[in-house]
Amino acid sequence: MKKLKIAFLGAGSGFILSVARELGKNPFFGDCELAMTDPLPDRRDIALKTVAELFGSPECINRNIRISVSGENAAALDGADYVISSCEPKRYPNWYRDLAIPEQFGCFQVKGENGGPGGIIHALRNMAMFENIARDMKKWCPEALLLNFTNPMSFLCTYMKNYTDVRTIGFCHQVHGSFGVISEMLGYEPDELEVISAGVNHLNWLFDIRHKNSRESCMKEFIEKISTSKYWNEPQKVISSQVFTLEVLKTFRMYPIGYDDHIIEYMPFFWEKAEWAEHGVEALTEEYHTLAEKGNHSLEIQRLWGKEVVKPEFPRDPNHPYYAENPCKVIEALERNIPAYFDAVNIPNHGAVGNLPPHVILDVPGIVVGGEVRSIHVGELPPGPLEICRRQTALHEMLAQAFHERDANLVEQIFCLTPYVRSITQARQIWRAYYEEYKEYLPDFHSVWKI
Repeated sequence: MKKLKIAFLGAGSGFILSVARELGKNPFFGDCELAMTDPLPDRRDIALKTVAELFGSPECINRNIRISVSGENAAALDGADYVISSCEPKRYPNWYRDLAIPEQFGCFQVKGENGGPGGIIHALRNMAMFENIARDMKKWCPEALLLNFTNPMSFLCTYMKNYTDVRTIGFCHQVHGSFGVISEMLGYEPDELEVISAGVNHLNWLFDIRHKNSRESCMKEFIEKISTSKYWNEPQKVISSQVFTLEVLKTFRMYPIGYDDHIIEYMPFFWEKAEWAEHGVEALTEEYHTLAEKGNHSLEIQRLWGKEVVKPEFPRDPNHPYYAENPCKVIEALERNIPAYFDAVNIPNHGAVGNLPPHVILDVPGIVVGGEVRSIHVGELPPGPLEICRRQTALHEMLAQAFHERDANLVEQIFCLTPYVRSITQARQIWRAYYEEYKEYLPDFHSVWKI
């Protein structure tokens, strides 16, 4: 059997733990190589130590996995069969500025990671990084498959699909992670419910839900339970809020998966800033600022160090197999040519949602068959949820084009169309301020249309 080489870009990320656990527990990977890379020496040291300890622990059955870590991508990518990306520069300092800059112009966001003005500039920064990753992969491992964890997921997967030769699949724990927690909140085991959903990353719409090993839908039971549950009717401490999620269900008659702080990034009808306090909503601006001041001691590093953090009530067991990220399951299925089902992967639509374009990137159920991950037909979205997804996928396509062509005017259009921006003046102010702030990360953009 071929000895696989798996490159991991971003060794300081907490995702290295879940990937290493998958590799260590699955006999298929008993003789593979895990080549990690990270630009920061302290993260490299901690990652190498932590992964080595994990592979030497009783839970690991594979003792021959070769591990290495480097500060340069080339060493990890050279000859790699698969590349896992979970990386971005100065995460929390930049996220803080992503929120703080629009606030100067009266535009307030809660999160700003995948949608809204913050999501746009976040995507442009990381597209610049992924442009380099694609170039390096073309040189060192042109046949490798990229398994991406980096956000903004849909923007980046769209860019890679449209403007590079790198085959890319996006992974996010949003669906099985949040629904595992939801199952526990409702008194079930995390893997007891089967979820059928589709949408854009961080906003999937629930088509059906069933008890596993049953033909019967339990959607009615699910709606009845959450309608009276405290977890959907009262803001919670530590646990992500789902109060606005319930409000969306009441109006749109379809359940949005992803917790409030994720789904609202795509919803221009979120509560006004003046209403936030009464609903227990706070922007993450100050939290990001605090994390930024800790320097390299990000949440991921704290996880690697095993520092104590305030643990939420759910999930009760974060290491339950249901919560695994599953990139290694995809690798095994592709290498062994065996079918494998996934409740959510970020890939081209190709008919999963019948009334959205076939080429756009969606977060949909997929199956590994015939040497690739293929989408599974789910159905059609009703008009309201459809329009939210249609507009967001249009922004993904537009921004990928704007970055590729370095078109400042097209970026300006995208700021006008994104949620939370209320005027063309505000859109221009935010874009220009972002562009000045992030020149070290961005290529030069030009205006192709002047009056």
